[in-house]
Amino acid sequence: MTSTDDLRRKVLELFVKHGQALLLHDIAAAFGVSSESPAYESLRETVLELVEEGVLVRSRRRRFALAGTEHTFFRGRFVVEADGASYVETADKKLPRIHVRRRYAGTALHGDIVEVRLLPTPPRKQPRGEIVRILERSQAPISGTLQYDGSFYFVVPDEAVYPFDFLVAADHLGSAKPGDKVIARLLRWDSPQQNPQVIITDVIGRSGSAWSEFESIYREFQLPRSFPEPAIVVARTMATQPITSGMRHDFRSWEIVTIDPPDAKDFDDALSLTHLPNGNLQLGVHIADVSAYVPADSPLDREALERATSVYLVSGVVPMLPEQLSNDICSLVPGKDRCAFSVLMEFAPDGTRVGYQITESTICSKRRFTYEEVDHILSRGEGDHAELLQALQKLATTLRQRRFASGGIDFSTMELRFELDQLGNPVRAYLKGSTNATRLVEECMLAANRCVTEHVTALAKTWRVRGGLPFLYRVHDQPDAEKLRMAIAFVQTLGIEVPPNRTQLSAFDINRILEQVSERPEAAVVNMVLLRSMAKAHYSSTNIGHYGLGFRDYTHFTSPIRRYPDLVVHRLLKEYALGKPSAQRIAYHRDRLDPIAEHCSERERTAVEAERASQKVAQILLARAYESAEFNATITGVAEFGVFVLCDDIFAEGLCPVRWLPRDRYLFDQERYALVGRHHGELFQLGKRIRVRLEQVHIGRRQIDFRYVGPPTH
Repeated sequence: MTSTDDLRRKVLELFVKHGQALLLHDIAAAFGVSSESPAYESLRETVLELVEEGVLVRSRRRRFALAGTEHTFFRGRFVVEADGASYVETADKKLPRIHVRRRYAGTALHGDIVEVRLLPTPPRKQPRGEIVRILERSQAPISGTLQYDGSFYFVVPDEAVYPFDFLVAADHLGSAKPGDKVIARLLRWDSPQQNPQVIITDVIGRSGSAWSEFESIYREFQLPRSFPEPAIVVARTMATQPITSGMRHDFRSWEIVTIDPPDAKDFDDALSLTHLPNGNLQLGVHIADVSAYVPADSPLDREALERATSVYLVSGVVPMLPEQLSNDICSLVPGKDRCAFSVLMEFAPDGTRVGYQITESTICSKRRFTYEEVDHILSRGEGDHAELLQALQKLATTLRQRRFASGGIDFSTMELRFELDQLGNPVRAYLKGSTNATRLVEECMLAANRCVTEHVTALAKTWRVRGGLPFLYRVHDQPDAEKLRMAIAFVQTLGIEVPPNRTQLSAFDINRILEQVSERPEAAVVNMVLLRSMAKAHYSSTNIGHYGLGFRDYTHFTSPIRRYPDLVVHRLLKEYALGKPSAQRIAYHRDRLDPIAEHCSERERTAVEAERASQKVAQILLARAYESAEFNATITGVAEFGVFVLCDDIFAEGLCPVRWLPRDRYLFDQERYALVGRHHGELFQLGKRIRVRLEQVHIGRRQIDFRYVGPPTH
């Protein structure tokens, strides 16, 4: 036979496949095991162990069957995190995530669609499971470095989601040579006791060069480098179409400006503000009218849907739309007449929205600002369009305060950026946080997104559409109860006041915690822990509200150049502006919005994974020049095998393994997010500041190892 874990998995697969009670003799026969062989006794012991665990039940007729089959098995996607945590994402709202330890994962790989059964789980603990069958293998390419140890060829994967190497037979190497950065495809993996086997499908270049490492991201995540010719033809044709006034309102004389990052090329939102005679303010959020240039169901539209989002890598952008549209005719460049979709919102001085108008328009931006330029003008109180910008900031501040007062959560996050040289090598890393300018734009966009969603909700009530009008929402569910409980326990260990006897926190509670720590060194880590307890926002045709923002109605409307859901929302708004749609049109939209929402959510997750992998590559390449250097660092993650740290100055993140902590036997305290030395009591907790040495850089594994040196120097 084989190992106990392997045998256990095969027995479960047999019961799942047959779906009926089996005699021990039937099980042995299925495996070709004689009742007189030693393997029969191993099989018998495994079956009895499964009975003791409650996985199998034994009838009076000596037959064995799966216990509670209709309740214990779930289908979902197997996910492996960079820190080694793994789980199955299911569609079951009661059990959206089932944690799976590596020994219970069998031959499942990150991204596989699997069947998982629940294991007995202690009260108040996250549900745990065991994968019993691979339903569908992930087709994602595997990027890595080919190596040879004198006996075997193997691919060392770039991504930590693969905690093992992949074997390559000599006749599956193609033209690859040891040291090459390659792309591989899974051939087979029959037993968790053996390494998976792959075939080399592409050779990118020599491992370690910036070009090869960044290029591997495109291949690994199957990001397209060009557009198909039919899509280009449509884009070229539409880009030459003259702007027709039609029913568009002409706002070209208005004081309208754009505010974007300095490296932005596609300007899809612009702002205006008008002081009304009644003392109110009219905020204009003008969005590029991409739907005017992307015909529905055209080759261009189908390609945009397939991509679903632009992907922003350290080395460049993978756009959703061709440059003829994204950087030119659709982009709200200054001094050019452009088609827009404008949301004009009237606000009372206290920030209450008292009216609105949603209309197609023609605009001409008067000035392109960067965030830095706006911050400079706001701080000095003078400069181009200073009066407009100051009024916008005052309104945005009011809207922000109202949002937090009504249930929005005031998380603060930092974005890691890199500066590259002419050869594409990272030469500097830096963190960017929110500023007055970014918060100004954010609040205006949130207001517009909320307004158009509430508009559709109101239309559905007016037209008495049962179940509401078909629409694409941006939704955010309540936090995971177990994750939030652990976050609360951690926050309490820091001496931070938490409402007593709470297993669930309201948005107001979370904001009070964030306010308490805002001036403390632990502020960043508390933000991180609470953020990790939050559910992931996604797209849906069913409105469950947006917990994080505190909005009952919310969508994405303001970035149609880079997000397909926004384009869908534009089209729906235009159709509903013509009057109540027929029952056939309502049914048509309802049928198609679910798969669009699911696909766009999946593509968004892929984009986030690719962007993180791209940042990891940049960190690795930059860290090469700093081996043996010492840094102050912050513990950003804790696991049984060590602590993850983010070092200052170069912002490289990596692992400080237990073997390089002060000598002791460390116990993993999950409640405190800490490793605790059993003998000397040394505590390595999330958020703790320490001094580390950058010990090793593993380019092939995208991994940096640090060694603990001592307390921080300052």
